Amino acid sequence: MAPVAVVDKSSRSSLSQGEVEAILKRAGIEENSPDAFQGRGGLFMVVAVAIFSSLAGLLMGLDIGCIAGVKTMDSFSEGLLHEEKLKDTQDSLITMIFGVGAAVAAFPPVMDFCVSKLGRKGAVLFGGLVFCLGAALQAFAINMAMMLLGRIIAGFSVGLLSGNAPVYTSEIAPPALRGALVTGFQFAITVGIMIAFLLALVLEDVEKPYGGWRWVIAAQIVPGVLLVMGGLLMPGSPRYLVGQGKPQQALRCLLLLRNQDVRQELAEICQEHELDSDTTGSWAEFCSGDNLKLLGIGVSIQLLQQLCGMNAFMYDGPLIFDKLFGNEHAGRLFTLVSGVVNIFATIPGLFLVDKCGRTVLMKWSAVGMMFCSGVLASIGDLCFEADIGTCGPWAKWTATLAICGFILNFAYGWGGMAWVYCAEMFPQKHRTKGVAATTDANWVGNILIAFVPPLMFAHWGFDTFWVFVGTNALCLWVALILPETKDKSLEEIRDMLNAWLSQSWKVRWFKINF
Repeated sequence: MAPVAVVDKSSRSSLSQGEVEAILKRAGIEENSPDAFQGRGGLFMVVAVAIFSSLAGLLMGLDIGCIAGVKTMDSFSEGLLHEEKLKDTQDSLITMIFGVGAAVAAFPPVMDFCVSKLGRKGAVLFGGLVFCLGAALQAFAINMAMMLLGRIIAGFSVGLLSGNAPVYTSEIAPPALRGALVTGFQFAITVGIMIAFLLALVLEDVEKPYGGWRWVIAAQIVPGVLLVMGGLLMPGSPRYLVGQGKPQQALRCLLLLRNQDVRQELAEICQEHELDSDTTGSWAEFCSGDNLKLLGIGVSIQLLQQLCGMNAFMYDGPLIFDKLFGNEHAGRLFTLVSGVVNIFATIPGLFLVDKCGRTVLMKWSAVGMMFCSGVLASIGDLCFEADIGTCGPWAKWTATLAICGFILNFAYGWGGMAWVYCAEMFPQKHRTKGVAATTDANWVGNILIAFVPPLMFAHWGFDTFWVFVGTNALCLWVALILPETKDKSLEEIRDMLNAWLSQSWKVRWFKINF
């Protein structure tokens, strides 16, 4: 084994040619020809790989979006329930068990085992295969038990994909594009939700030869197959390969992803591996010291992404629209409007995340959501608690604009930035465990937000939105204190966060970054 040199962390971004050569030599990489380090890929290759990786988000959105439409189809009750009405417990179970499967897959020991056996790219490929299996079981289900089995298998695959695809993208992307490419995962989710809604709308009345609900679910297999096929061609993660002691393979992958000399970047990756060489990467180490602090921050970010209230609109928005407009078609109108707003409002985030920064978008996003929640709570108290028509039509349309404004602010900010920040913040040795834990927190929050808000709406009505004013105030505080990660390599982010965590807790938690 090559000797481990003492590395000065402060020199990370300014390695001299001699230091680069020394680091690569210690890693066992020596090439006589300078052209051996000249990349043959470039922007097109990186974007293409990120798009295939983002198909994982499309699968997640398709499943989230399709199940609500499927459950209301007459062909569903006829084909699966033998013309019986879907019971409330069955309704809840079909929705909940998907999240349970995802939470199990994202549970850190499960995720760590899968990645250690399959690799980062292999875990994405395996997740695509499992999703196809789950979708097929649902599409061909002949009873509720088979349907639930397919739901939990699909949930497991989405949990595995949501914990790996953003990380894989962050590890292969150059710093200047990393935020936009990882945000593509959230954009793909919004597109998937909208496609699922449109499929359910088009196929709702199809009954022969097979019920429309089966076609809606079966359609999910197509992007699943594309993900698997793309996964076979995608290069591995250079950072993951170096961490596994395979620097030569990491070099080959970098050459496919870059169009410039890769020695500096490869040396930085190998340098981080050297810094970690005196640590074990054990669970005890992961759950102690600065790693535990990072874990707490990441879990808080992902929980707040769920508890800010967006999915309360996704799950209960149709009921809110029914209450506002007193029309049986209002719920479907909400689904259409929210889907369109969600897609188009995510696009600015793709372009701004690497220009303005992650925390800047999170700050304005939180302010916008807090304002819109306050508007909804105030109008609800004044106009909708006693009599729906107390204040006239202006109140309905103001509430509608506030809901659309909330969705808009979530989409460009906390919707995608939570995934981006959590994919960047952990050191290589603990990245799989850390992102798994934060992803699991997201799914736990998803389950909570699916069950708690309906109870709150039932008892508190529009006063529920005052709770979301509070949770978004927490989102704003977190965004104000977190250090910015844009334009930094993952190795530089590690050093920056270590320096930030070394400050006293009073400075760390109360120093506001404008």
